[in-house]
Amino acid sequence: MPELGRAALVLCLGLSAYALIAGAYAARRGRRRLAASAQNALVAAFAATLVASGVLLAALVRRDFSFTYVYEHTSRALPDRYAVSAFWSGQEGSLLLWLLVLTGFAAAAVFLNRRSASELLAWVTPVLALVAGFFCFLLVAVSSPFATQAAQSDGLGLNPSLQNPYMMIHPPFLYLGFVGLTVPFAFAIGALLARRTDELWIVSTRRWTLAAWTFLGFGQLLGAHWAYVEVGWGGYYAWDPVENAALMPWLAATAFLHSVMIQEK
Repeated sequence: MPELGRAALVLCLGLSAYALIAGAYAARRGRRRLAASAQNALVAAFAATLVASGVLLAALVRRDFSFTYVYEHTSRALPDRYAVSAFWSGQEGSLLLWLLVLTGFAAAAVFLNRRSASELLAWVTPVLALVAGFFCFLLVAVSSPFATQAAQSDGLGLNPSLQNPYMMIHPPFLYLGFVGLTVPFAFAIGALLARRTDELWIVSTRRWTLAAWTFLGFGQLLGAHWAYVEVGWGGYYAWDPVENAALMPWLAATAFLHSVMIQEK
């Protein structure tokens, strides 16, 4: 099982590299078939990430303590719902969830804009591939969730402050917001590279921006309530790095929404 997860991530890295190199060359030279191939590689990267995520999720649910990540974040006494939320409770799992959402959004952006903004999408593809490749590289070479060890009889368990119902919904909403903003970013960079100064990239990403902003705002509200009900967290909001890391992008996204409305008009 861990070999399958590692192979899926290596495949995702290779597909992202191909989408980056072939996509950039196709966009520069106007090669439509090669651009379509790069876009298909980006979609395939999502499928590979889905396989890797399924492997880790299955290991968490089965309490396979031969996975170092499973051993460090679950135990046999841990309820199944928190074993699932352990997927994003540690660094390695969080990076994998980030990559899963990112490649999923990238695949959706390719499907939805192939006809309406094909010229712009040719430049957007290598930008999305570059971001995806960065996270693939981290998971393959730096912080792999598929590191193994000698199987233990039980795990260390989940941090008590994370054994809360909000742990199951608050982080995924934040990730949907954070990662969702990658799509308008990629279209903005793509428009600059394509020298398109019209409003096409804004029209193509309006709903993406609104959705990401909504997810991020809802995640903030859930996190504030979680901080309030969790003993010792000191109220709805504290001016600390963790909460700032969620608030500041939301404020920037709010300003971005207003600015693109003005630009489109």
